[in-house]
Amino acid sequence: MLDWMMYFLAYLFAGFTLKLGDDLLDELDSKDLAWYPLAISGVLFGLLMTVSEWDLVLLTSILIAVIVSGKVNRPQFMVGFILIIGTIWLIGFPVLTTWLDLFALLIILFLAAVLDEKGNDWADQDHSPVAYKLFKYRFTLKLVALFLIIPWPMFLATALGLWVFDFGYELSGWIVRTRVTS
Repeated sequence: MLDWMMYFLAYLFAGFTLKLGDDLLDELDSKDLAWYPLAISGVLFGLLMTVSEWDLVLLTSILIAVIVSGKVNRPQFMVGFILIIGTIWLIGFPVLTTWLDLFALLIILFLAAVLDEKGNDWADQDHSPVAYKLFKYRFTLKLVALFLIIPWPMFLATALGLWVFDFGYELSGWIVRTRVTS
């Protein structure tokens, strides 16, 4: 029980600290402070990526998607990438059992994550409020992750972890919007 609580708390705080670091850069113009939550997020990403092949694939797809879509646009984000690599190097990769399944999963999740990132940029609230909400809260990736439980039941904990991650991400954004910048 405690293991599951720690697992989901790691996802929660990975999302929370990632958004906090992003908001310190973009919303609060505190470039010097952004290093700290982004470093914590990097360590948490790295830890989660060592838990299972499913977590490794999910988080790798998200990292590749944000890089490809141009969201990694500040040097402060590099501390997170360095700590991800360092954490995985120290702990080691999880056992990878089904390479073909994992590669297919990576491609599907990557495409869903890119669609969320790009859709968030181009969806207009006035022209398509449903698409705007879908992409604003990045439901494409989260819904795809849930559907992927059907062919890969072992992906369940990771799919739920993604929802917890996103809750932490949105919670941090809400705190910054309503408590810090208001």
